[in-house]
Amino acid sequence: MSVPAAGPAEHGDAMPEPGAVQADADTPAWQKREGSAPASIVACPNGPLLIRGDFEIVTPDGIPVPRDRETVALCRCGGSAIKPYCDGTHKLMKFDTTRRRPVPEPARRAAEEAAG
Repeated sequence: MSVPAAGPAEHGDAMPEPGAVQADADTPAWQKREGSAPASIVACPNGPLLIRGDFEIVTPDGIPVPRDRETVALCRCGGSAIKPYCDGTHKLMKFDTTRRRPVPEPARRAAEEAAG
């Protein structure tokens, strides 16, 4: 996203507001704001990850995943039909984030060494 290079004299328009970003009519409103809040992630108990703020979701190849909302819910249960987004399947699966899997020994040892 970039701030328009041409001033009002060249286009006959009023000057853009500070922080305004040039965007076409198809650009979602949340993408038109510059200086958005940093991303925050909330892990919902037995549910998805809610991500709010300024962030981009990309595929392993670096291709942006389209989204049309400023806040998105990402699937954690693995059952969503619209991955990476949540479709509520965690409720049907009775997804439980309180169950802990044992940490494999090499990973546990590495974490302990990294912690000092």
